[in-house]
Amino acid sequence: MSEEAIKNREIINNIRVALCTGKISYDQAREYAKPIIEKINAKSVEIAKKYNTKPQLVSFEALMR
Repeated sequence: MSEEAIKNREIINNIRVALCTGKISYDQAREYAKPIIEKINAKSVEIAKKYNTKPQLVSFEALMR
């Protein structure tokens, strides 16, 4: 994995832990994760275009599982 992917994964994990422990609300967690989700989905679209397939987009709910 690239350095950016590792960093994003760590941030998402920290948001998940804070949400589960009640330190932040669901709406706050969603706002914190929004820029990362947009980066992931943009990369997915880029890769899908390269291989002429549909992108597999990620949602907030999927990342918080």
